[in-house]
Amino acid sequence: MFDWNGKNVVYVGSFSGIGWQMMMQLMQKDIKMMGIMHRMENVEMMKKLQAINPAVKVVFQQMNLMDKMSIDQAMKKMGQLMGHIDVMINGEGVLLDKDVETTMGMNLTGMIHSTMMAMPYMDKTQMGMGGMVVNMSSVYGLEPAPAFAVYAAAMHGILGFTRSMGDKMIYQKTGVMFMAMCPGLTNSEMMMNLRDNVTWHHSESMVEAIESAKRQMPEEAAMQMIHAMEMMKNGSLWIVNMGQLKEVMPTMHWQM
Repeated sequence: MFDWNGKNVVYVGSFSGIGWQMMMQLMQKDIKMMGIMHRMENVEMMKKLQAINPAVKVVFQQMNLMDKMSIDQAMKKMGQLMGHIDVMINGEGVLLDKDVETTMGMNLTGMIHSTMMAMPYMDKTQMGMGGMVVNMSSVYGLEPAPAFAVYAAAMHGILGFTRSMGDKMIYQKTGVMFMAMCPGLTNSEMMMNLRDNVTWHHSESMVEAIESAKRQMPEEAAMQMIHAMEMMKNGSLWIVNMGQLKEVMPTMHWQM
């Protein structure tokens, strides 16, 4: 089981959805610091988060995932403030298939940049003490999404990055484990206006089944994801659907 006592946690993401619910639940642990990184601060939500546990130092750092320089500067400030980072949760997610650059930038390339820039503060051979990186993907990172092909491409990319960084040789050197979460349909802002955000006009008819499907609540998904984190399985992928947790065992199609 993962020991949360005295840990420094960094969350890259918005003030809603599964990721934010994870932060609210982690505030009930005996962590030391929590750093929130997003393009705009929500002061009221930050106050609510701090009120859960006054003993935890909660800080905000502005960061634009579409701007590599912004990520670099923000992560250096956060790393210096904390000294080292124990846990990083990449929880940002957008569904805007008609805007390919934003969909890939916010979901995938921004996540990769922020992770790699956080690694010096996690890697035990540098300024870190080892730790854990958790990347938020989707069930559409495991299966095709004909209505949201660009989003699916980003989600598949997250899993490829996570599995590659979760290699046992990297873990032995850095002490940093990687895992990815693949939530099913969830009540969140992302699920609003789905028809406006499909890949192209041929996809519109496919949205109806998604709109009418049953969804899980973000707080129940968050609880299961924290449970998965506490199992400390490097390189693992987890489906979190309807409040249930299931490990994904990828099929190997090729190896050297």
